[in-house]
Formats: sequence, structure tokens, C-alpha cells
Amino acid sequence: MDCVADVGTRLSAPRTAAVVGAGWAGCAAAAELGAGGVSVTLLEASDVLGGRARRLPLELAGDRHVLDNGQHLLLGAYTETAALFEQLNVAIDTVVERRPFELRYPDGFRLQAARLPAPLHLAAALITGRGLDFSDRAAMIALLSALRKSRWNIGSDRSTTEWLLERGQTPQVVRRVWRPLALAALNTPLDRASAQIFASVLRDSLGAKGSASEMWVPRADLSALLPDAVERYVVARGGAVRRDARVDRIDGPNNRGDRFRVHFRNDPERAIEVDAVVYAAAPTHLEHIVGRSEALDATYEVLARFEHEPIYTVYLKYAPSVRVARGFTALLHDPAKRRYAQWVFDRGALDPANQGVLAAVISSSGPHEAESLEDVCQAVAQQLTADLNLPAPVDTRAIADRRATLAAVPHLQRPPNRTPWPGFAIAGDWTASDYPSTLETAVRSGRTAARALL
Repeated sequence: MDCVADVGTRLSAPRTAAVVGAGWAGCAAAAELGAGGVSVTLLEASDVLGGRARRLPLELAGDRHVLDNGQHLLLGAYTETAALFEQLNVAIDTVVERRPFELRYPDGFRLQAARLPAPLHLAAALITGRGLDFSDRAAMIALLSALRKSRWNIGSDRSTTEWLLERGQTPQVVRRVWRPLALAALNTPLDRASAQIFASVLRDSLGAKGSASEMWVPRADLSALLPDAVERYVVARGGAVRRDARVDRIDGPNNRGDRFRVHFRNDPERAIEVDAVVYAAAPTHLEHIVGRSEALDATYEVLARFEHEPIYTVYLKYAPSVRVARGFTALLHDPAKRRYAQWVFDRGALDPANQGVLAAVISSSGPHEAESLEDVCQAVAQQLTADLNLPAPVDTRAIADRRATLAAVPHLQRPPNRTPWPGFAIAGDWTASDYPSTLETAVRSGRTAARALL
């Protein structure tokens, strides 16, 4: 199948467009196109918007809970996500709780930024922090100072483990600070993770203004956080949202005059014609849907080199009285001892309907992948019992996304949002960015792809 051809440069903005995939990238693209006066049809293969960050009803111990298919934490550095909230007329403080950066462990270790201008907010954290000695503090200060001096460029990219060792970071700082932050952001083991991508994350969070390092804890499920608002926005501007719309093939303008034709699996009667397309679904499906073509060969070559990392979220149900102080805490990660989880969140802290439900996160590949989901749940339950002095949970459930994010390896290449095929753009956290595969990356890609068409 050869559906794509170079038919020249599109000279005007499209009047109609289809966005394939309603994850956060597709939602951002649809909102941007709608704001530009384009009649948008947002297509989602499942019945829930949000992609890998969406609501998920779960039954735990006989009770129905509305949770998520993966636990997420946003940052104040997510400037494009904040801009999208503003565009959608969503007040940030109604959907997230904003807190100064903090890193706490159950054994008393603590770093907590102050509500002060940068860099005083971090200076206060280092001065008042618990669990670090003088050499640990000095190592952190030296690293951040060197990064500022180099404008956050580490030179030749290499693994985060190698880079931290070169920069004289102490074992305590690596284990308690840099490793959990890198795993949370890059979702890639440190011995494989790109030090340059991690430096870019530090640049825009700890290295920027004080508010950039804020932690944004969602107040609702992830579909309610943004995708639901996008649907209202698109529909209000004459667009449409179609669920259970699994795209099977996209024919280019060379086949049907000057428009794209989008076909749906097992339902050819529902095919639609549009002036432009944003592909915002999984990269693994792109070639099947649009076919082989010289216009996209370079993109396919980049995609063929991708590696992926899993994310597991383990939900544990306890008595309603069980709480996690401050709503979430870091955990000491030691896979060799089956201490798999890196963070645990109290889902009842902001939503009373989920009292007693904790969400533990495993943010990278590791030996837990060789175990059954039941055994992973058991290991995490034992870890929480040991660290938080909790009883055994009354029920558990693990949600495993084995290809959750792009592995953030050194020298990672990703395709640009604009393609050589006029009227066709791509979006997703797997497209070109100096960031890892985060919700902010997805939103940035969606807005950039839409602007390329406009």
C-alpha cells in the first residue's frame, strides 16, 4: 500500500482536520486547531479520552473506585500545559494542588524548597534538609553550579550514572535525590538514561524560577484534568469527538482530489474526508495506517530504533483510616531486595471517595517484569508494610503498561512534528523534544503539530 505522495506545499490553513488519537498530544492538537478556526474531528480508538493518562474505574474489595491507568505528577515547569489550561478556561488551582518541591522518605529524610525566589528556594531546602551531611550538600551545589555555568549542556551525552560519578556526586545524593528524580522524569534506569535529557529537566525545574519546581498533584482523575475540558472546547467550536473510532487507513490527497480520507476498521461507511491530519497515536501503528512512502521513510527509520520502558502502577486498598503523610512520599528503591516501588501516593488525600487507596509507582524496567502481577503486588505491599508500618492490604491490583514511554537513552533521535507530506503532522511524547516522554512533552508536541498545519 502506498498512500502517501508529495503533492507540493499547502498554501492555506485547513478548514477541516482530523486528529488521530485523543491522548494528551491529540487533545492539545485538537484544541489548538479549534482555536485557529479549524473544524476538528478528534478520533479515539477507546471509549475514554486521555491515552496513557486517563481515568480507569477499578473494583477493589468490592468497591468501585475511579482512578487512573497510571499515576502522574505534574510540575510547575509544564508551561505549555499551563497555557493549554488557560486556553480552555480551566483554573489550574481547581484541578491541581500546587506545592513547593519536596522530597521525603518515611525514615525522616527530607528536602523541601521554600516559597522564595530562585535560587533561594533551593538554598533553603539544602540548609533545612534532613539526611544530608556537608559533603552531600556540597556535591549538589557543585553540580547545579556547573550546570548553570555550562548553560545546562553536559557536552558529549552519556549515561546519567556515568555523568553523576564524573561530577563527584556522593552515593547518598545519588540514591536519595538524583535517582528518584531521574526515574520519575525519564522512566529509564540511570545506567541507560541520557544525562543530557536529565540536565534539561533540571534546567527547567530546579534550575528555573521557584514556581517551576512546584509539584502539581492532580485533584481529580486524569481524564477530568484535561481531556474532558478539551472535548467541551472542541465541540463548542463546531468540532466533534468520536470514541470507539479505530483508524485503519489514511489515504492521501493524491487518491481523493485535494483531501485526506480517513477509514475506520470494519466500518468503511464511517470514512471521513478532511483537509489535514494530525497523527497522535502510538508510533508503532503509523506505518500500517499511512503506508510506505518516500515522504515518511526518514520518520520510519527513526521509529525503528526506538526502545520503550514500562510503568507499573500498583493500587492497594486499606481501611479508610490509612493515610500517607503529605499525600505522597518517596520510597527507597532496591530491586535486588524486591523493593520495586519508587513513590507512593494517597489517592484519598484529595478525593474522599478513594480513602484508603494508595498508588505505588514503578517507573522503569527491572526484575519485576519477570514476575506475575500478583507477585509484584505482594512485593509492593510488603515494601509499604516495612516502610510505612501498614497492615496487609485488603485488595491489590497492578496496572502494567509495558511500552509506556520512550526510553530516554543517550543521543536519542526523534522525528519532528512537521512532515514532508503537506497537510500531515505527527504528535506525541515520542516526537522531537529535549524533554523525556512526559505529559508536558505530549502537550508541546500537539500544539506544535497543529501550528505547523495552521
